[in-house]
Amino acid sequence: MEGWSLGNLIVKVELGYKDDSDIDVVVKAKDIELEREKATITVRENSNAKEVLYWPGISLKNPDRRAVIYSTALWAMETAIGLKARKVGFFTMGLEVSRIPSWEVAEEIVRAIASHSKTVCDLNKILLVASSPIQLSSFQFALNNIKTISNERAIS
Repeated sequence: MEGWSLGNLIVKVELGYKDDSDIDVVVKAKDIELEREKATITVRENSNAKEVLYWPGISLKNPDRRAVIYSTALWAMETAIGLKARKVGFFTMGLEVSRIPSWEVAEEIVRAIASHSKTVCDLNKILLVASSPIQLSSFQFALNNIKTISNERAIS
């Protein structure tokens, strides 16, 4: 597991399910709908974290999906401060199943982390849990290129 330092935050990226009992605040999908032929199956992610927050229901059809991802990630970290949390975990399986492009998810979450990293608080660890190798590499790319991503987004 690689680690990046952004301000006072240590950010780690992990592939696959993680027992989240050691994480103070997690952000997961409340319900993940899987469409199979003529049936829809709903899956709910289990959690043992102290506090569970949820991604809003967004899809590829949402024109403002990037802003929603960014603001939800920022809100989660601000909520964590209020709860005196030290570690936040972002789980992206629900966003991946919704077919949100992996680079959009990664860029917006990492941009929010970079923005929040300027805040002095007890929160000092961020865990990004990807459920696919593509999402994992998108997080790695975004973290390695945060200055470029932040500047591009600020211009647009």
